[in-house]
Amino acid sequence: MVKERSINPAQAQRKAEKAKAIKKGKAEAALRRNEKLARRNPDRLQRQLDDLKALDDSGTALTSHEKKLRESLEKEIRAVRQARENFGDVTSKLGRGTQQSEVDKKKYIQLHKNSEIPGKRKREDESSDDTDVPEDVKDIPMPRDTPPPIPKAALDKWYDKQRARKLGAPNQARKASNANLLPVSDKRRMLGRAGHISDSSSIPTPQIAAQIVYESKPIVRDLLKEAVAFVPTAVKAKLDRSKGIRTLVEPEEADQLEREGYRTKAEVLRETSTHNILGDVI
Repeated sequence: MVKERSINPAQAQRKAEKAKAIKKGKAEAALRRNEKLARRNPDRLQRQLDDLKALDDSGTALTSHEKKLRESLEKEIRAVRQARENFGDVTSKLGRGTQQSEVDKKKYIQLHKNSEIPGKRKREDESSDDTDVPEDVKDIPMPRDTPPPIPKAALDKWYDKQRARKLGAPNQARKASNANLLPVSDKRRMLGRAGHISDSSSIPTPQIAAQIVYESKPIVRDLLKEAVAFVPTAVKAKLDRSKGIRTLVEPEEADQLEREGYRTKAEVLRETSTHNILGDVI
């Protein structure tokens, strides 16, 4: 006998609810998509398609992009018309709402015709006096919020006056109000700390001589000395080997060092023997 599969009621219920939610989501997405298509204007799409067809009928070869655009427009027009057939009430409601808003706007403008509309600037052209304006100049439209250009000479003259007034008037007022800026005469006396009266003009002002002189000079670098001071590790090791430091130099190695330009073979062998003798003595 074939054993029947055990069915979990809770799991079956969850699966059914999940499938129901997926179906509902797909239906809502399709509804939103169709409503969006129903709001589009098929006449505008049809005009674009007619332009492409007229271009093709005239003998002009369409590009690949134009061919793809033509196919997409045909599909989109069919979808929009189908959506408008299915959602006719939605489009009519949208149309009535737009018309109603336009009617309300017109009524508001008629009721508040003589009052100021918030956010709108008043034009003062009607109240301005145009009696002094010539007839040939009256028809020329003036730019909004743009003053006519002022000659540079007039601007410079005005700025000079402003600068002279700002520089002259505060100084005079400061001198008249501040007693510290008034000149002190020779006959003025001042009272000292000890209580005696002394002549301020008789006290000589000490002259302080400059003790520290600051000067600036360019920093001159000796590049040759810096280049000599810098010795690579490999070169330093070969120099130590040529001098016989911490190693013994064979005649073949001395020939190689001489070819490389470090030292002559005789100097290398002589220093090597000297280091060997000193090592034996020690």
